[in-house]
Amino acid sequence: MTNVNRAYIYIILTIFASFCMTSVYAQKKDKPKKTKHVETSVVEIQPDPVAPKALPDRHPKALEMPLLASQPATRGRGTGGSGAHGIDVSHYQGRINWDEVARDPKVTYVYLKASEGTGNVDDTYRYNFTECKRVGLKVGSYHFFRPQLPAKGQFDNFMSRVETRKQDLLPVVDIETTNGVSDAVLQSRLLEFCELLEREFGKKPIIYTGKNFYNKHIHGNSRLRAYKFFIAAYSFIEPDLYDDNDYVLWQYSATGSVRGIRGNVDMSRFVGRHDIRDIQYR
Repeated sequence: MTNVNRAYIYIILTIFASFCMTSVYAQKKDKPKKTKHVETSVVEIQPDPVAPKALPDRHPKALEMPLLASQPATRGRGTGGSGAHGIDVSHYQGRINWDEVARDPKVTYVYLKASEGTGNVDDTYRYNFTECKRVGLKVGSYHFFRPQLPAKGQFDNFMSRVETRKQDLLPVVDIETTNGVSDAVLQSRLLEFCELLEREFGKKPIIYTGKNFYNKHIHGNSRLRAYKFFIAAYSFIEPDLYDDNDYVLWQYSATGSVRGIRGNVDMSRFVGRHDIRDIQYR
């Protein structure tokens, strides 16, 4: 074999070897990498038993007045009455220690939020109601009324939570917002809801609202005036209504302090000649 032939063969072999190495590298590069399997645990998240499901029922600006919870309430009109204080609570207060609440001399009655609108309920209602009965507190229930929704649907929602025969106090209808409806529609649906409650309980319910809201959207309706009222106005002096309508309860603070409850709580009291007999169901 001549030197030329040897050189030619050497070149051929070199090219072939280079091609083979390139092919092997490409196969390794394209081959998917093996991933190491990592064991993971599945955590089942349970809902908070006192988590709020209902829509917020915070007071709109129409009810906002100077918060004077640290000052004693004074009687601005009328004489007599017990002046006894009470509270109303909902899921916003979280888990309540009712044994401690019962030891607080300020608390002589309690209203609990049961429902709102046509489909929202308060998850703390049944626990709070059972506890109030256990510790011997006078207890009643309230519904946060949405005037843009049918009255019958709201009544059915309320009664799905409330056991009539177990109530100590008359039911309360909480009306604080128009939700965009006219005063005529608001008053008509509110009256229908109250009449449904009256047929169920055999007694007229109580209407809760703010002084400003009453004066702007409710006053002047003679049929609604026939009901007892629970008025919110955060000041030292009991509020006066445009039509000089009487009311049984005055919510004078949204920042009260009560044993057994963390944070603020709504505080109210009887006015004038009124006492626990005016709100007692049985």
